[in-house]
Amino acid sequence: MTTFSHPYHPSDLILQGYVPNTRSAAELIGAWLISLSIVTIATFAWLSSRKLTLRERLTTLWFITCGCIHVFFEGHFVLNHHTLASLTDFISQEWKEYAKSDSRYLQSDSFVLAIETITAAVWGPLCFYIGIATAYRFPSRHVWTALMCFAHIYGNALYYGTTIIQGCPHSRPEFLYFWVYFVGLNGLWLITPVVLLVTSIWKINEAIQRVDRKENNRKDS
Repeated sequence: MTTFSHPYHPSDLILQGYVPNTRSAAELIGAWLISLSIVTIATFAWLSSRKLTLRERLTTLWFITCGCIHVFFEGHFVLNHHTLASLTDFISQEWKEYAKSDSRYLQSDSFVLAIETITAAVWGPLCFYIGIATAYRFPSRHVWTALMCFAHIYGNALYYGTTIIQGCPHSRPEFLYFWVYFVGLNGLWLITPVVLLVTSIWKINEAIQRVDRKENNRKDS
């Protein structure tokens, strides 16, 4: 079935086989919050036996959460993007709720599909690794953190930019859909990575300075 009867923008968007959600926004958002709570509790339980600073615990939680979202949630989109508008399983309904803020997810938009495929297949597993690296204080953790944070910032800048320059025609203007879903949720992957990127760059710079001082001391002696 081809239909214009849907809650997405632009209003003349054609969605093949579209089936409306049977779950309310409150149910879908509630399930999302419960899932995040479970990930948080499980991560902190895993870290309970390790002597880590609060910053390290929160950084580990951030990357484990990102890994779960990238691999399982965004991976679902990548695998089902062609038929997402017609699906009624719980995750698909969550995607259809979010798509009110960006209908490109129901159109198999080439940019969105490309960046989500990279995110699910590459960045997701790398986030899990960085979470483990942070928890066990691997020496390379700040290098990988800086790389991942830059990828998040760059990808999000492209995600915003490719629709903002068009006037955000794919997003409904209501506060929930535009400011909470589109701006607020995605903004987390700009603000948090900037903080972590600055911290990792500072740590890397500090380590290099120590190495340089040792080398200079050996040369002087």
